[in-house]
Amino acid sequence: MMTHAYSPLYLGKCSRAVGNMLHDAVLEFGMDGTDFLKRFIQSGVAEQIESGSPKYIAGKSGMELFLDVMEKTTGQSFHADSVSSYDRSDVYWTGWMLTHYQWYSGRTFRSILDTVPYDALIGLYKTLHEADIQKSYEVLDAHFSQSESKLKKARRRCGLTQEALANESGVSLNTIRAYERKSKDLNRAQADTVMRLANTLKCNVSELLN
Repeated sequence: MMTHAYSPLYLGKCSRAVGNMLHDAVLEFGMDGTDFLKRFIQSGVAEQIESGSPKYIAGKSGMELFLDVMEKTTGQSFHADSVSSYDRSDVYWTGWMLTHYQWYSGRTFRSILDTVPYDALIGLYKTLHEADIQKSYEVLDAHFSQSESKLKKARRRCGLTQEALANESGVSLNTIRAYERKSKDLNRAQADTVMRLANTLKCNVSELLN
């Protein structure tokens, strides 16, 4: 059973805030959605939400999240008037749904966006925005099941089973399985873990990471 980083009681507020943040970035300030979401990840704000930090899942508005991301990635202070009301745009829905799926799946925002980029997510709006959120979960799960991780590709290239890779690398079998199905993000693994996998698979570390 999936253990979520925070209570579903906070999911509504958090997903609305991220939806509003993305709306602000793209529709209020004219930023490219893909570029802004890269900033969202680089800033550490995404990681704060993933870990269930109360300050971020319940304490900030969409505009405050936007300003936080921009200040952390530019080193400059930004000021903007709060938006009094939001249209439920395709951009808002994308941020809202992305946050729901991150909570539901336990995958990192980086992992999700590496597999289903912003443009693909926003393209799902027309068919999914009026459907139950469970349908969005199923669609994104299908994307992951069809997308092999770099680790899995490298392991198969070497002709190793997951069990053999675990035995030879000293990385646990459960950990390897989690990295291959992308429920854990290899980009955030300890350097020693990645090095042991790369050495066993006779490849560069960069070939395993996104």
